[in-house]
Amino acid sequence: MIREDFRSAMQSNKGCAVIMAGSDSDKGHIDEIIKSLQNYNIPYDVRICSAHKQPDRLMSMIREYNEVGGLVAYVAVAGGTDALSGTLSYHAFGPVISSPPNGINGSCLSNPPGSSNAYIERAVNVGRFIAQIYSGINPEIRDLLEKENAEKISSLEQADAKFQKYGEIK
Repeated sequence: MIREDFRSAMQSNKGCAVIMAGSDSDKGHIDEIIKSLQNYNIPYDVRICSAHKQPDRLMSMIREYNEVGGLVAYVAVAGGTDALSGTLSYHAFGPVISSPPNGINGSCLSNPPGSSNAYIERAVNVGRFIAQIYSGINPEIRDLLEKENAEKISSLEQADAKFQKYGEIK
């Protein structure tokens, strides 16, 4: 069952994310993804469901999210054979990002035709990718990205100026 506050976030069409994990053993990785989403104020929901052990429940969850509609990106957190990202990317209406906790595994990169997903290994980069997806329709997210970019550019320019002045980075 989808929480009412998250259902409202989905229906707002400003962009949100569902983190779908194959088990709770990947909590550390999930927490990093959550933090990256919070950096851009992206509402999220976390669900634990194994594609192998609970296929009917997984399909039910996907149907429920699909019925609500709205702008939803999915993040699949599963290691091993990662049937989770393949199932999500074929049946869910939103984009799917595979972010396995144990790094790259061949299955999430070679899902069958009709099953498309992005791959982001570093959990800290997931939120930015999703923010970029929604920045065209959500001015708040766009402003956060612009501010972040400006800060990074300023930092680089300052480092360059120091190097030019002293001949080395101090």
